[in-house]
Amino acid sequence: MYVFMDPAPGDEPGRDDDELLVRTAMERATDGAPPLPDLLPGALVQGRRRRARARAAIGATATAIVGLGVFGAALPVWGGDGEPVRQWSAASQTSPVPTPTAVPVRPPVHIEPSPGETSMADLPEHEFSRQRVFQNETAGVLETLLPKAIGPVRPVDIAVNRYQGGADGRVFPITLSIRPLATGKAARADPPCLDVAVKDLRCDEVSLPGGIMAQAITAAGNAKGGKTITGVTVRFTYRHSRVVLTVGGDDTAMVSAPVTADQLVAVAGDPMFIETVAYADERPMEAKEGSVRGG
Repeated sequence: MYVFMDPAPGDEPGRDDDELLVRTAMERATDGAPPLPDLLPGALVQGRRRRARARAAIGATATAIVGLGVFGAALPVWGGDGEPVRQWSAASQTSPVPTPTAVPVRPPVHIEPSPGETSMADLPEHEFSRQRVFQNETAGVLETLLPKAIGPVRPVDIAVNRYQGGADGRVFPITLSIRPLATGKAARADPPCLDVAVKDLRCDEVSLPGGIMAQAITAAGNAKGGKTITGVTVRFTYRHSRVVLTVGGDDTAMVSAPVTADQLVAVAGDPMFIETVAYADERPMEAKEGSVRGG
Protein backbone atom coordinates (compact mmCIF):
# COMPACT_ATOMS: atom_id res chain seq x y z
CA MET A 1 0.00 0.00 0.00
CA TYR A 2 1.49 3.31 -0.99
CA VAL A 3 1.02 6.07 1.55
CA PHE A 4 1.69 9.63 0.45
CA MET A 5 2.12 12.14 3.23
CA ASP A 6 2.08 15.93 3.12
CA PRO A 7 5.11 17.63 4.71
CA ALA A 8 4.70 18.73 8.28
CA PRO A 9 3.96 22.45 8.88
CA GLY A 10 7.19 24.43 8.78
CA ASP A 11 9.01 21.71 6.79
CA GLU A 12 8.03 23.01 3.37
CA PRO A 13 11.06 23.57 1.05
CA GLY A 14 12.03 27.07 0.03
CA ARG A 15 10.91 28.54 -3.27
CA ASP A 16 14.33 29.54 -4.66
CA ASP A 17 17.61 27.64 -4.45
CA ASP A 18 16.21 24.95 -2.14
CA GLU A 19 13.41 24.20 -4.56
CA LEU A 20 15.88 23.88 -7.45
CA LEU A 21 18.09 21.53 -5.42
CA VAL A 22 15.17 19.31 -4.48
CA ARG A 23 13.91 19.19 -8.03
CA THR A 24 17.38 18.29 -9.34
CA ALA A 25 17.75 15.53 -6.73
CA MET A 26 14.40 14.05 -7.65
CA GLU A 27 15.26 14.05 -11.35
CA ARG A 28 18.52 12.23 -10.67
CA ALA A 29 16.79 9.72 -8.40
CA THR A 30 14.30 8.82 -11.09
CA ASP A 31 16.80 8.52 -13.98
CA GLY A 32 16.41 5.13 -15.58
CA ALA A 33 13.19 4.33 -13.76
CA PRO A 34 10.58 2.64 -15.95
CA PRO A 35 7.60 4.78 -17.00
CA LEU A 36 4.55 4.59 -14.79
CA PRO A 37 1.70 2.48 -16.10
CA ASP A 38 -1.73 3.93 -16.73
CA LEU A 39 -3.80 4.37 -13.57
CA LEU A 40 -6.57 2.22 -14.98
CA PRO A 41 -6.45 -0.36 -17.76
CA GLY A 42 -8.19 0.44 -20.96
CA ALA A 43 -10.97 -1.99 -20.28
CA LEU A 44 -12.02 -0.20 -17.12
CA VAL A 45 -12.14 3.27 -18.65
CA GLN A 46 -14.23 2.12 -21.56
CA GLY A 47 -17.12 2.38 -19.13
CA ARG A 48 -20.59 1.12 -19.66
CA ARG A 49 -21.07 -1.33 -22.48
CA ARG A 50 -23.60 -4.02 -23.05
CA ARG A 51 -22.71 -7.21 -21.25
CA ALA A 52 -20.77 -9.07 -23.91
CA ARG A 53 -18.61 -6.12 -24.98
CA ALA A 54 -17.92 -4.83 -21.47
CA ARG A 55 -16.88 -8.19 -20.09
CA ALA A 56 -14.95 -9.20 -23.18
CA ALA A 57 -13.00 -5.93 -23.01
CA ILE A 58 -12.13 -6.47 -19.35
CA GLY A 59 -11.03 -10.06 -19.86
CA ALA A 60 -9.15 -9.53 -23.14
CA THR A 61 -7.38 -6.19 -22.85
CA ALA A 62 -6.97 -5.46 -19.14
CA THR A 63 -3.60 -6.57 -17.85
CA ALA A 64 -3.18 -4.65 -14.60
CA ILE A 65 -4.85 -2.23 -12.23
CA VAL A 66 -2.31 0.05 -10.62
CA GLY A 67 -2.77 0.31 -6.89
CA LEU A 68 -1.27 3.80 -6.72
CA GLY A 69 -4.11 5.96 -5.44
CA VAL A 70 -6.94 3.78 -6.80
CA PHE A 71 -8.39 3.02 -3.41
CA GLY A 72 -6.53 5.63 -1.41
CA ALA A 73 -4.73 4.77 1.77
CA ALA A 74 -7.69 2.90 3.24
CA LEU A 75 -7.54 -0.28 1.15
CA PRO A 76 -4.49 -2.55 0.87
CA VAL A 77 -2.98 -3.12 -2.56
CA TRP A 78 -1.54 -6.51 -3.36
CA GLY A 79 1.17 -7.64 -5.69
CA GLY A 80 0.82 -10.62 -7.97
CA ASP A 81 2.24 -12.99 -5.33
CA GLY A 82 -0.35 -12.01 -2.74
CA GLU A 83 2.14 -10.12 -0.58
CA PRO A 84 1.33 -6.58 0.54
CA VAL A 85 3.26 -3.76 -1.04
CA ARG A 86 5.63 -2.10 1.43
CA GLN A 87 4.55 1.23 2.87
CA TRP A 88 6.59 4.31 2.13
CA SER A 89 6.36 8.04 2.58
CA ALA A 90 7.08 10.38 -0.30
CA ALA A 91 8.20 12.98 2.23
CA SER A 92 10.88 10.75 3.74
CA GLN A 93 12.28 8.86 0.72
CA THR A 94 15.45 9.86 -1.09
CA SER A 95 16.80 7.32 -3.57
CA PRO A 96 15.70 5.11 -5.18
CA VAL A 97 12.14 6.26 -5.77
CA PRO A 98 9.76 3.23 -5.76
CA THR A 99 7.44 2.66 -8.67
CA PRO A 100 3.79 1.55 -8.35
CA THR A 101 3.06 -2.17 -8.23
CA ALA A 102 0.52 -3.40 -10.79
CA VAL A 103 -2.35 -5.48 -9.44
CA PRO A 104 -3.45 -8.22 -11.86
CA VAL A 105 -6.95 -7.96 -13.24
CA ARG A 106 -8.96 -11.08 -12.49
CA PRO A 107 -11.29 -11.89 -15.40
CA PRO A 108 -14.81 -11.89 -13.98
CA VAL A 109 -17.09 -14.91 -14.06
CA HIS A 110 -20.06 -14.13 -16.27
CA ILE A 111 -23.59 -14.83 -15.09
CA GLU A 112 -26.36 -13.88 -17.46
CA PRO A 113 -29.05 -11.83 -15.68
CA SER A 114 -32.52 -13.29 -15.42
CA PRO A 115 -35.34 -11.47 -17.26
CA GLY A 116 -35.86 -8.13 -15.55
CA GLU A 117 -32.65 -8.42 -13.54
CA THR A 118 -29.81 -5.92 -13.88
CA SER A 119 -26.07 -6.49 -13.68
CA MET A 120 -22.95 -4.39 -13.20
CA ALA A 121 -22.81 -3.81 -16.96
CA ASP A 122 -25.98 -1.70 -16.65
CA LEU A 123 -24.34 0.76 -14.26
CA PRO A 124 -23.27 4.25 -15.35
CA GLU A 125 -19.69 4.43 -16.59
CA HIS A 126 -18.11 5.92 -13.46
CA GLU A 127 -19.96 3.62 -11.06
CA PHE A 128 -19.15 0.54 -13.13
CA SER A 129 -15.43 1.38 -13.05
CA ARG A 130 -15.52 2.16 -9.33
CA GLN A 131 -17.23 -1.10 -8.41
CA ARG A 132 -15.10 -3.14 -10.81
CA VAL A 133 -11.86 -1.89 -9.25
CA PHE A 134 -13.16 -2.55 -5.74
CA GLN A 135 -14.33 -6.03 -6.70
CA ASN A 136 -10.99 -6.89 -8.29
CA GLU A 137 -9.04 -5.76 -5.23
CA THR A 138 -11.41 -7.53 -2.83
CA ALA A 139 -11.11 -10.80 -4.74
CA GLY A 140 -7.37 -10.64 -4.10
CA VAL A 141 -7.92 -10.03 -0.38
CA LEU A 142 -10.32 -12.98 -0.13
CA GLU A 143 -7.97 -15.29 -2.01
CA THR A 144 -5.11 -14.30 0.30
CA LEU A 145 -7.07 -14.92 3.51
CA LEU A 146 -9.31 -17.90 2.69
CA PRO A 147 -7.98 -21.48 2.70
CA LYS A 148 -6.01 -22.37 -0.43
CA ALA A 149 -8.58 -25.00 -1.40
CA ILE A 150 -11.03 -22.19 -2.22
CA GLY A 151 -8.71 -20.37 -4.61
CA PRO A 152 -8.46 -18.86 -7.04
CA VAL A 153 -11.11 -16.25 -6.23
CA ARG A 154 -12.65 -14.27 -9.09
CA PRO A 155 -15.27 -11.52 -9.24
CA VAL A 156 -18.72 -12.37 -10.61
CA ASP A 157 -20.06 -9.74 -12.99
CA ILE A 158 -23.69 -9.89 -11.87
CA ALA A 159 -23.15 -7.81 -8.70
CA VAL A 160 -20.33 -6.20 -6.71
CA ASN A 161 -20.95 -8.48 -3.71
CA ARG A 162 -20.58 -11.73 -5.67
CA TYR A 163 -17.40 -13.81 -6.08
CA GLN A 164 -16.51 -17.37 -7.03
CA GLY A 165 -13.77 -19.66 -5.79
CA GLY A 166 -12.59 -23.05 -6.89
CA ALA A 167 -10.38 -24.76 -9.46
CA ASP A 168 -10.49 -27.95 -11.53
CA GLY A 169 -14.21 -27.65 -12.10
CA ARG A 170 -15.12 -26.87 -8.48
CA VAL A 171 -17.42 -23.89 -7.93
CA PHE A 172 -17.64 -22.34 -4.46
CA PRO A 173 -19.95 -19.30 -4.44
CA ILE A 174 -18.77 -16.45 -2.21
CA THR A 175 -20.75 -13.44 -1.09
CA LEU A 176 -19.29 -10.40 0.62
CA SER A 177 -22.01 -7.86 1.27
CA ILE A 178 -21.11 -4.56 2.96
CA ARG A 179 -24.45 -2.82 2.89
CA PRO A 180 -25.40 0.48 4.52
CA LEU A 181 -27.81 0.01 7.41
CA ALA A 182 -31.37 1.18 7.01
CA THR A 183 -32.38 4.12 9.17
CA GLY A 184 -35.60 5.38 10.67
CA LYS A 185 -38.65 3.17 10.32
CA ALA A 186 -36.82 0.90 7.86
CA ALA A 187 -34.15 0.01 10.45
CA ARG A 188 -34.15 -3.59 11.60
CA ALA A 189 -32.56 -5.44 14.49
CA ASP A 190 -29.78 -7.95 14.08
CA PRO A 191 -31.15 -11.47 13.54
CA PRO A 192 -30.94 -13.75 16.58
CA CYS A 193 -28.19 -16.37 16.80
CA LEU A 194 -30.02 -19.70 17.05
CA ASP A 195 -29.18 -23.36 16.60
CA VAL A 196 -31.72 -25.29 14.55
CA ALA A 197 -30.89 -28.98 14.81
CA VAL A 198 -33.51 -30.11 12.31
CA LYS A 199 -31.89 -27.91 9.66
CA ASP A 200 -28.30 -28.71 10.70
CA LEU A 201 -27.80 -25.05 11.52
CA ARG A 202 -25.33 -23.98 14.19
CA CYS A 203 -24.79 -20.37 15.27
CA ASP A 204 -22.12 -19.10 17.66
CA GLU A 205 -21.59 -15.59 19.02
CA VAL A 206 -17.93 -14.63 18.56
CA SER A 207 -15.83 -11.55 19.20
CA LEU A 208 -13.65 -9.98 16.51
CA PRO A 209 -10.72 -7.64 17.17
CA GLY A 210 -11.86 -4.25 18.39
CA GLY A 211 -14.73 -5.73 20.37
CA ILE A 212 -16.92 -6.31 17.29
CA MET A 213 -19.52 -8.98 18.04
CA ALA A 214 -20.26 -11.36 15.19
CA GLN A 215 -22.26 -14.48 14.44
CA ALA A 216 -20.57 -17.55 12.94
CA ILE A 217 -23.06 -19.85 11.22
CA THR A 218 -22.66 -23.30 9.69
CA ALA A 219 -25.68 -24.54 7.78
CA ALA A 220 -26.59 -27.49 5.58
CA GLY A 221 -27.41 -26.78 1.98
CA ASN A 222 -28.57 -29.03 -0.82
CA ALA A 223 -28.91 -32.75 -0.32
CA LYS A 224 -28.54 -35.25 -3.17
CA GLY A 225 -27.67 -38.91 -3.42
CA GLY A 226 -27.32 -39.29 0.32
CA LYS A 227 -24.88 -36.36 0.50
CA THR A 228 -25.45 -32.96 2.08
CA ILE A 229 -23.25 -29.95 1.50
CA THR A 230 -22.63 -27.23 4.07
CA GLY A 231 -21.77 -23.55 3.87
CA VAL A 232 -20.39 -21.08 6.37
CA THR A 233 -21.35 -17.48 7.14
CA VAL A 234 -19.95 -14.75 9.38
CA ARG A 235 -22.06 -11.64 9.85
CA PHE A 236 -21.65 -8.50 11.95
CA THR A 237 -22.28 -4.77 12.02
CA TYR A 238 -19.40 -2.42 11.27
CA ARG A 239 -20.01 1.29 11.84
CA HIS A 240 -22.79 2.13 9.36
CA SER A 241 -22.90 -1.19 7.49
CA ARG A 242 -24.11 -4.74 7.84
CA VAL A 243 -21.39 -7.16 6.77
CA VAL A 244 -22.13 -10.71 5.59
CA LEU A 245 -19.39 -13.04 4.36
CA THR A 246 -20.60 -16.43 3.08
CA VAL A 247 -18.79 -19.32 1.41
CA GLY A 248 -21.07 -21.97 -0.07
CA GLY A 249 -20.46 -25.51 -1.26
CA ASP A 250 -20.43 -26.85 -4.81
CA ASP A 251 -23.99 -28.10 -5.25
CA THR A 252 -23.17 -29.82 -8.55
CA ALA A 253 -20.23 -31.87 -7.30
CA MET A 254 -21.84 -32.05 -3.83
CA VAL A 255 -18.71 -30.79 -2.09
CA SER A 256 -19.07 -28.70 1.06
CA ALA A 257 -17.35 -25.34 1.42
CA PRO A 258 -13.69 -26.09 2.25
CA VAL A 259 -13.65 -23.67 5.19
CA THR A 260 -14.70 -24.00 8.83
CA ALA A 261 -16.54 -21.44 10.92
CA ASP A 262 -13.37 -20.79 12.92
CA GLN A 263 -11.38 -20.17 9.73
CA LEU A 264 -13.98 -17.75 8.40
CA VAL A 265 -14.01 -15.90 11.74
CA ALA A 266 -10.23 -15.54 11.42
CA VAL A 267 -10.71 -14.07 7.92
CA ALA A 268 -13.32 -11.60 9.20
CA GLY A 269 -11.00 -10.45 11.96
CA ASP A 270 -7.90 -10.01 9.81
CA PRO A 271 -6.75 -6.38 9.43
CA MET A 272 -6.77 -6.68 5.61
CA PHE A 273 -10.41 -7.73 5.65
CA ILE A 274 -11.40 -5.02 8.14
CA GLU A 275 -9.67 -2.38 6.00
CA THR A 276 -11.66 -3.56 2.99
CA VAL A 277 -14.88 -3.36 4.99
CA ALA A 278 -13.96 0.09 6.31
CA TYR A 279 -13.36 1.34 2.77
CA ALA A 280 -16.78 0.18 1.56
CA ASP A 281 -18.41 1.50 4.73
CA GLU A 282 -17.12 4.99 3.94
CA ARG A 283 -17.75 4.68 0.18
CA PRO A 284 -20.77 2.34 -0.18
CA MET A 285 -20.89 -0.01 -3.15
CA GLU A 286 -24.38 -1.37 -2.40
CA ALA A 287 -27.76 0.23 -1.91
CA LYS A 288 -28.98 0.89 1.61
CA GLU A 289 -30.98 -1.85 3.30
CA GLY A 290 -34.65 -1.65 2.42
CA SER A 291 -34.03 -0.17 -1.03
CA VAL A 292 -34.48 -2.01 -4.29
CA ARG A 293 -31.35 -2.66 -6.34
CA GLY A 294 -31.31 -0.49 -9.43
CA GLY A 295 -34.09 1.72 -8.10
